[in-house]
Amino acid sequence: IENGFLTKTIESSQRKVEGRNFSIRKNVLDFDDVMSQQRMTIYSQRAKVLDGEDVSDYVKNMIKETIEENVKTYCSDDYPENWNLIGLREHFANMLTKEDDFNYTTDDLNTIDRKDIVKLLQERADALYAEREEMFGTENMREIERICLLKVVDTKWMDHIDDMEILRQGIGLVGYGQRDPVVEYKMSAFEMFNNMISSIQEDTVRMLYHVHVEQKIER
Repeated sequence: IENGFLTKTIESSQRKVEGRNFSIRKNVLDFDDVMSQQRMTIYSQRAKVLDGEDVSDYVKNMIKETIEENVKTYCSDDYPENWNLIGLREHFANMLTKEDDFNYTTDDLNTIDRKDIVKLLQERADALYAEREEMFGTENMREIERICLLKVVDTKWMDHIDDMEILRQGIGLVGYGQRDPVVEYKMSAFEMFNNMISSIQEDTVRMLYHVHVEQKIER
């Protein structure tokens, strides 16, 4: 044990272990900080719903962004003849599109613009929204919006927590590729969070447009 070479080796190994443990602890704190920020964002929005706040403007913006994002996805090419209009029609089937929608001729495609498609879908979405509000009544519509939003947020958030834990467990493997695991974790977490938000918007809109309300008949 008193051998000089052996002593230096042990000290060197100890410093490496302590350094590695410090790095792990720091990474864990960084990971926790990312999750904490996401949790605060979700919980602050959730609290507004639970407090009975009017979320109609928020929901209307969800509808708008859902339409715009899907048009952007299915019509991403600069050339309209390459747009996946059938996919877009099927995506909004039984909600905003009809069987004969987007059957454009070659001449039509030379003059059509993404904004035209967004406008068409938005007008139908607004009309359907107004129709359902008239059917349910304004007060009930506000409550339905809160219920739909809360249900979707809770479901998506729980799934997101599981996905983040899986990401956290596997992120250490990127160290073998000489990449910073914290940086990789933050980038992946940011993308996953944005995907979750988009999914919340889409599912809330779909639930709102398909929900049925049973009315009790008093005798």
